[in-house]
Amino acid sequence: MNAQTPWIVPVALLLLGCGPPAGNAPGTAGGAGAPAAAAGPLDFDVGEIKTAEEYLAEPRYAQADLERGELLSLTCRACHTWSAGEAHLLGPTLEGLFGRRSGSAPGFEYSPVLRAADIIWTPRALDAWLSDPSGFMPGNNMPFAGLHSAADRQDLLAFLLTATR
Repeated sequence: MNAQTPWIVPVALLLLGCGPPAGNAPGTAGGAGAPAAAAGPLDFDVGEIKTAEEYLAEPRYAQADLERGELLSLTCRACHTWSAGEAHLLGPTLEGLFGRRSGSAPGFEYSPVLRAADIIWTPRALDAWLSDPSGFMPGNNMPFAGLHSAADRQDLLAFLLTATR
């Protein structure tokens, strides 16, 4: 890459996440490692709720590629912030995301489906969401087609566990 085009990689990553949702049909997997069928927020088991440090100690996150996760997070950065004091953008700030109830970041106007969903954001819940946001929670306003690679989601989740505390 020459010095005149440093924007190509971030723009390409952003475009990777945009577009029509893949796998909206019932029972579509959305790629290897994705949930077999989107459970939806009403019947989804978020798993055990732990601290970010406890999740990061689990082998799947301890062995994740944080540099790759940071690179993948550029797609998230197009719409979200995650550091203390940063304002909401098109999406809510992700600061303090893990352990937070869906639709509850103060000062952000959520879609009715996210306000009504009663889930806690855990890595398990966010993994299902990132696999296919519109399939996991039909009617949400997030314009993201999903991240279909389980390995990519694992790396991204490990990075977000460190970046959003």
